[in-house]
Amino acid sequence: MSQPLAKHKPRQHNVDPSQHQTTRTSTPWFLADDHPVGYKPEFHEVNATFEPLINGERAFGAIYDAILAAKHSVDIVCWGFQPSMYFKRGAGAPPIQYYLQQPQLPPLTADNIDKIADDMAGKLPFTRRKLHPKDKIMPIGELLEMKSLEGVKVRILTWNDPISQIPEVMNPGYNVKRGDNENFLQECYDIGWHQDIRANKNIQFRTRHFDDIDKNAYILPNLVRNGASTMHAAATSKFPSHHQKTVLIDYEHPESALGFVMGHNMLDAYWDRDDHHYVQQEPHLGRNGATARHDISSRLTGPVLVHVNHNFVAGWDKATGENLTGKRAHLELKHFTPRPNLGSRAMAQIARTQSQTRPKGKVKDELTVQDIKHLYLNAVNHACQYIYIENQYFRWVNFAEATKQAVKNQLAFGRDPGQHGPVYLMVVTNDNAEGMGLGVKNTYKMLDALGKRSQMPTLARSSINEQVKQAEREVQIGENQNAKRTSKPLSDLPERRKKLAALKQEQAEANQGKFVDGDIPGLKTHVCSLVSMTGYQQGQPWQYVYIHAKLMMIDDTFMTLGSANINLRSMVCDSEINVCHCQPDITRAARQHLWNMHTVGQGNTADASKPQPLADVYDRWERIMKANQKNRQSKRAPIAPLVKFSNDTSSTKDLD
Repeated sequence: MSQPLAKHKPRQHNVDPSQHQTTRTSTPWFLADDHPVGYKPEFHEVNATFEPLINGERAFGAIYDAILAAKHSVDIVCWGFQPSMYFKRGAGAPPIQYYLQQPQLPPLTADNIDKIADDMAGKLPFTRRKLHPKDKIMPIGELLEMKSLEGVKVRILTWNDPISQIPEVMNPGYNVKRGDNENFLQECYDIGWHQDIRANKNIQFRTRHFDDIDKNAYILPNLVRNGASTMHAAATSKFPSHHQKTVLIDYEHPESALGFVMGHNMLDAYWDRDDHHYVQQEPHLGRNGATARHDISSRLTGPVLVHVNHNFVAGWDKATGENLTGKRAHLELKHFTPRPNLGSRAMAQIARTQSQTRPKGKVKDELTVQDIKHLYLNAVNHACQYIYIENQYFRWVNFAEATKQAVKNQLAFGRDPGQHGPVYLMVVTNDNAEGMGLGVKNTYKMLDALGKRSQMPTLARSSINEQVKQAEREVQIGENQNAKRTSKPLSDLPERRKKLAALKQEQAEANQGKFVDGDIPGLKTHVCSLVSMTGYQQGQPWQYVYIHAKLMMIDDTFMTLGSANINLRSMVCDSEINVCHCQPDITRAARQHLWNMHTVGQGNTADASKPQPLADVYDRWERIMKANQKNRQSKRAPIAPLVKFSNDTSSTKDLD
């Protein structure tokens, strides 16, 4: 059962310039006090510069350059960290063996061979050279070590849970050897790096987790109160994740400070270029994940860094027992100025999910900070033309219900789809088994709620079969009751029989592969996935692009990105951090860039603020997906990366 929707309504709110470093006085997009009643966001919007960093080449390249230029501190929050990962790749990046050497052994004699063999037992055949060559591209571990030797303080805070590393190793070389995507030489480098930094006072590598109080007193009730099934709530509360990803550079020196709020994980497989090439490359040259990977991060400057820092120091102090919060308490919003050479000016707001922090306001059934949930529910309430989503997961049913309710409200207040056009919901998400993982059931429920059950046909048939059985039971109960009556029969029995007949007709059509998708007045939806187009050779199997992005854009105005997925655990359980803004020039440019990528320019528009251009885009996407469906069946090349979401699994996993 889904949670009752938060009462987010259009509103205006005043902003105190002395606190928020802004001259803007109102906007409906940002989180505000008492919307809904009793709610207070952790952070209000403040001045900033914002630069979207689409795909790993841009994101990791910008972070590498920022670390290289750092003079004082590098603060990293991550879900996983791989020291041997190349943040920059291609020309100028020597392979990992360049940074390794074989230990020199003394001459072997009959007298010392046993001792040397004992000494070498369990040791790696390769060790790090610690070169730090400024004229070459270094793995991130090498770069951070070089900066530490220059006096830069490096802090890395990562989540670590050995049990949860079974599907994906998040900290290779720390307490689990080889990462999923690593070769043996990378493994040697990672283990050696973690051994070497233990004696380095300027590099601190710390891990964090959730304790039993977090899990049982807060996370479990959060999940249950937000509609999770018993199985879902029990499983998720046992293994919550610290999923945030941020970087802060030189925070204690505001004139040179900058930061990043990320979707990317600091692991090899997350590096990729816009072309999402079909062919896997060496880890120092290009994308080397099992498949291409699509993701988005952002670079920030200005007062918004105060709120990014709040998240970092709170987590750091909890994990280490230090008081970095106190050390940095003198730095306030007024000390930071946006740096327009590093992005476009915007008002920006940080939003978190944080189960270890109590909320500022009082909203019924909310025990912890759930600002990202409110951010999504508020934003869709203001959508007039389109909602565009790229997300690893698409299975938070409350979001689908909120979207439908927002459209229904507009129709009630006079919106005419014939005159004003419908609201378009365009979604790019994973339809592969790797991407859907443990949340198959809720993915189906999400598609069904949006009238797209035909895109998961086996589960759709199963659902129809269950509805037929339930209708048969209701008819049988009615007939039994009527048989026992001596007076007037049940008045609704004919309706029950009519419903059963309609469901049986639907069942017969579904068994023949014919589905009638639900019609939602005022809302048109595409749910899509991506495939690799560049480098594809005729006759090869199509290869999906793994979508790891966490992006939503609305009406060429609002944009949010960060670490939060569109699933329940990201809204009420895991620690997450997002940033949002409502600067049209940034959002429009990012939307055009992405739509050009996914449709090879065939399904884009310069103006998404009017009904007709969006109607044309919607129709062109439909044509692209139909053409690709035919090409896939005949093993011809895709005409664009965009494909229709399609999964015929019979799985009903309900653990996410």
